[in-house]
Amino acid sequence: MQKLLPFLFITFTSCAVAFGQVKSDSARHYVEKEIVQWDFTSKTVGDDFTIYIHFPPGYDTTKTKYPVLYMTDGDWNMTVAMNCFNMLRQDYNITVEPLIVGIGYGNRPNKRSRDLDPGKGGPKFLDFIQTEVMPFVEKHYRVTDNKTLYGYSLGGMFTIYTLFEHPGMFNMIGIGAPGNAGNDLMIEAKKYFPTHKDLNTKVFLGVGSYEHDNVKHIDEFKTYIDKQNFKEFDLLTGITPNAAHGAALAQVMQNAIKFFYCTQHKPIKMTASELNKYTGTYAVAGSPDTKLKFYVDDNALYFVEGDNVPIQIVPFSKDGFFFYENEKMDILFKEENGKKYFLVSSPNEKPTRIDKID
Repeated sequence: MQKLLPFLFITFTSCAVAFGQVKSDSARHYVEKEIVQWDFTSKTVGDDFTIYIHFPPGYDTTKTKYPVLYMTDGDWNMTVAMNCFNMLRQDYNITVEPLIVGIGYGNRPNKRSRDLDPGKGGPKFLDFIQTEVMPFVEKHYRVTDNKTLYGYSLGGMFTIYTLFEHPGMFNMIGIGAPGNAGNDLMIEAKKYFPTHKDLNTKVFLGVGSYEHDNVKHIDEFKTYIDKQNFKEFDLLTGITPNAAHGAALAQVMQNAIKFFYCTQHKPIKMTASELNKYTGTYAVAGSPDTKLKFYVDDNALYFVEGDNVPIQIVPFSKDGFFFYENEKMDILFKEENGKKYFLVSSPNEKPTRIDKID
């Protein structure tokens, strides 16, 4: 797409509060000015932690309140999450970016095997988050009641525990490559659901494809959940191809963030005869030499410019289409006075009209 396609892509619960002791007088900048950190002593756990805070774009220039994304393993997950948002921003409309709060250990010994294991210090660590970290965040920063928890590996075991043992604490839960090969998924589900009719939570569950036992247990869990026909339990799973535990970390996290915070279209089915009404040749007004041909092949609608690679567009509503390469962009077909055209629309951009000429 030498002319038009670059144009299209480029332009377009209740509990007692037990505050811990903040050891520093003010936040220290961690990664330039995008992340600050606090030294924090937990009364619940009886140990010191580092709390990292990442601010969403516009935080300093507005009075807006933001949702909060809490992350385990903050010492390394914070920068990964920050970059996930940076990358997703290019191709998706992010509905609202959260304040990201990471809980870590700073330069102290890492004690995640104590704090994230539900059979060890996990219950105390969750109590620490609920009764100390959350009140601290709510006191110092502009946040809403919308809260998400994400954890990977041991953190994934911890988020499974949180999901089923403390339902309702978080609106959304991200479970990445859970420890114990994901065995805890069905164990916790079979304990929970015989006495509960639903689970009002949005959950992402992902792992790399080379973690075969984990993949098997995730598939088993999804099949079990799908058979229940829950109305409020919104579950999405994602298997990152050709990746083991370490290599899958960033992609699993990005998939979770995309599910939680990005606008994504839900495809609908249309027959070939229904799609045929959109076929033909279209051109941008004032640029008659820049033409797009729309055609149907194997019950799918494509467009192509000249000899370039065709791109499939997918219906999400009557006369509304999108393409996976850039979900920020919508194609809306219209007709006025017998003339057919479509609008290319992106957030915060003036729509571009492209008329049918043949």
